[in-house]
Amino acid sequence: MNDISLQDIIDVDRLAEVQEKLSDMMSVSAVTVDRDGTPISNLNNFSPLCQLIRSTEKGQERCILCDKKACELAIHLGAAISYDCHIGLKDCCAPIVVDNVMVGAVLGGQVLLNDAKLEDNIQNLMKLEKEFDLPHEELINAIDKIPVVKFDYLKKCLDLYKLIANYSKEMGLKYLAQQKLLDETQKKLEFEQRAKYAELKSIEAQINPHFLFNTLNSIARMAMFEEANDTEEMIFNLSDLLRYNLRQINEFPTLHTEMENIRRYLLLQKVRYQDRLNYSILLDSKLEKFLIPSMILQPLVENAIIHGLEPLSYGGRLEIECLEVDDQLKILIKDTGIGIPESKKATLLDSNCFNGHLGVMNSHLRIQDYFGKVYGLKLMNNDQYTTIIELTFPKITTKAQIRKEPSLCVSD
Repeated sequence: MNDISLQDIIDVDRLAEVQEKLSDMMSVSAVTVDRDGTPISNLNNFSPLCQLIRSTEKGQERCILCDKKACELAIHLGAAISYDCHIGLKDCCAPIVVDNVMVGAVLGGQVLLNDAKLEDNIQNLMKLEKEFDLPHEELINAIDKIPVVKFDYLKKCLDLYKLIANYSKEMGLKYLAQQKLLDETQKKLEFEQRAKYAELKSIEAQINPHFLFNTLNSIARMAMFEEANDTEEMIFNLSDLLRYNLRQINEFPTLHTEMENIRRYLLLQKVRYQDRLNYSILLDSKLEKFLIPSMILQPLVENAIIHGLEPLSYGGRLEIECLEVDDQLKILIKDTGIGIPESKKATLLDSNCFNGHLGVMNSHLRIQDYFGKVYGLKLMNNDQYTTIIELTFPKITTKAQIRKEPSLCVSD
């Protein structure tokens, strides 16, 4: 919120129109500034003296700095204030506070009070000629036109500035509410698109699955009759792997079940790569009961093999380690492959950047959809492993702990 400017959250043209009408109606000066004191609206009904001062570079800088200090003082006091500006005129400031953050203020006044100090104040104004290098006659004419008022006039000015500030605040709150709704809607659409994509891929994979499994079982029986034990085991592993992958994408298996699927996948890959692929899985039995989203690990393991280890002529090592850290479950997928270029790391988990590694990005976003932005993927490396993907999950053991509408529950 602190990074949002006043111009970002209000309709400046609409504000300028309202400010001008109210300023003309009450014949008082008014300007809306951002938190740095820089005007974002017209200088309505500004006194000739203030316009003369601001016509110089030094004067304009002093006025903006003075307005900024007035904003800070108003916020510190928690109220609209009247004060002496840097040239000695009485001014007012009503801060614009949106969602507990000051984004700007409405200022004006530019008067002298009809009191015992009036003559001294006028004499001090004459010194501005030298300070800002102002034409003598223009300065005298401008001073003659300064309104001399009673203190009640400043109270009326404050009421006007608070009215404009509140109007700006309401515009800002409306904008933020609309943006929040848009963000939530966008997150929901993105989640639904990912879920639909996963569902379609699952449907595509389920084309005539009975034929597929019956055929694999027939081949496995033939291998058994021929006493080809390694071939039989490989076929059964492939059959189990495919059966697991064809389950509904929204299921939440235990870590034990998901890791058994990874073991089957790695056994099949080992047949292909032989000595070029060495792997290990470190999983404490006390962690096996925790639930994680299905098929969250296989795309990452596959990426590690294809993009990390396969390009190496001598192969390498893959290690999967499961850890319990406080109230979180962490899974580390580590490989000694060619590594990920630094330029690609910066965009690998960014849904706004297409980087070709959809499996990595989708795993990251699926975790955040279900559990919030404190969870997800993190890319690292150390002296032993060129690439380490760290997945962080909450420790859950029942489906009741999983949010029903993930995209609407993501926390910042």
